Amino acid sequence: MSRLPPNAARSPQAVAKLLRDLGPQLRRGGDATPPDARIRTGIEAIDRLLGGGFPGGRLSEIAGPFSCGRTSLAHALLAEATRSGAVAAVVDVADAFDPVSAEGSGVDLSRVLWVRAPQLRAALRSVEQLLAVRGFALVLLDLARADLRVVPTTGLRLARLTAGTGTPLVALSLQRCLGTAAEIAIELKSTRANFGGSPVLLENLEVEVALVRHRSAPSGHTTSVRLHPTRAA
Repeated sequence: MSRLPPNAARSPQAVAKLLRDLGPQLRRGGDATPPDARIRTGIEAIDRLLGGGFPGGRLSEIAGPFSCGRTSLAHALLAEATRSGAVAAVVDVADAFDPVSAEGSGVDLSRVLWVRAPQLRAALRSVEQLLAVRGFALVLLDLARADLRVVPTTGLRLARLTAGTGTPLVALSLQRCLGTAAEIAIELKSTRANFGGSPVLLENLEVEVALVRHRSAPSGHTTSVRLHPTRAA
């Protein structure tokens, strides 16, 4: 039986308290992640497509419908961050983060701060607090069920908050919603689901990953990857 992450919060005030409690575990101030650092997914084909991973101090976006592998990629990012002993954060507008499947994908839950923000406004305040600490190797913002009518107005604000922090801020969405505010944007599409075994279970997903925006490199490239059930969105 998997344990729940010990570092969970439901409001910006709770986030502030947890940040104080986590103080000794976070790299602060001058020890923040270097601005040119990148967070890798650990999936070689995707990391090549991104030019080494998602950049620090920049806003990026992972977009795609349900069952496209979006959650898989989020778990891969968290696993890479926590495997190195760093601390990561998930700001979860939809309260959709699944600790059991995340742990099954290799995420060290004890090094994840899970912010269960019920509204977009509270989520944005929480992101601002987390980025201000400059001690997180990764901040994930799940916008998959957010009101897309208000999201476009927040893109530039998120980009400004992230700039210079050294922390990669990666947003998850059902469809692209951050526009040109995102440094990198990729779109995921499931091309085939493979089933097998007895009882019949999903064995893997074949996913096409398209680089639709990259501010400092050509976009338009695609790659194909195979994701396993514990990482399927």
